Amino acid sequence: MLNVGEKSIIRVISSKKISLWDYLIELYKYRNFIWVFAWQEFKLQYVQTRFSIFWIVLRPLIIVAIFTFIFDKLIHIPTLHYPYPLFAISGLIIWNNFSFMVNNAGNVIVSNQQLIKKVYFPRLILILSKFLIGMVDVTVTFILLIILISIWKYPLTRHLVFFPVFLFSGALSGSALAILLNAFTIKHRDLHQFVPTLIGFMIWLTPVFYPITIIPQNYSYLVYLNPIAGIIQGSRWAILGDTFPSIWFLPSFICCLVILIGSVVLFIRNEDVLSDYV
Repeated sequence: MLNVGEKSIIRVISSKKISLWDYLIELYKYRNFIWVFAWQEFKLQYVQTRFSIFWIVLRPLIIVAIFTFIFDKLIHIPTLHYPYPLFAISGLIIWNNFSFMVNNAGNVIVSNQQLIKKVYFPRLILILSKFLIGMVDVTVTFILLIILISIWKYPLTRHLVFFPVFLFSGALSGSALAILLNAFTIKHRDLHQFVPTLIGFMIWLTPVFYPITIIPQNYSYLVYLNPIAGIIQGSRWAILGDTFPSIWFLPSFICCLVILIGSVVLFIRNEDVLSDYV
């Protein structure tokens, strides 16, 4: 029992499995924890650095500058009818959010083991706080993209209203893998070492810095086995008026939704025993 002022918060431990609906209700009761953990994470990342919050802007600018030099100046990959930096940032928004969720939210149970042993709260809150931090980065990068679009005087498309759909789809895909990883990395710590390496390699199999049109049409369906490829192409369609993603990306995206639902159920069923392994 925790005493908070004159109130008492009592957590009853039971061997009975909690239902998904009851868990969501409990998650709502502890919703303030999401903001607390997100703010703590934000301070750890930016407040004590020399450039502070400006790293949110500097980081994508540095990455885009490097790949603009490589792909636009050295290799000179065609990017249709718009400047290469716009092409790169429009893909980087989705990819950075996806990789952030997998790499940073995929091990929150292990990295917060001391907190988990001392205080009760629905453990899914730790992943939701990472989701919130990821959305901050996305918002700043999107504003940067809009500024660059206005500088180049490139017209915004009427499809822009669909961008949140693709952004949310990418975030859900990253969250699905993050939740699944938390359920497995508790017992298999090697995954924490393997997954970041795999994600670092996956960027080269995803059309983030090169257009999907350079891949032979006979093999383009293989790219769409990666759901993020279709989501990135969709974001470029919404922002820059690029071609709409192939229908081939739907099966892989539906698979991600199934993984999301299954990983949430698996995570909730095993949450009570998480502290036994951390």
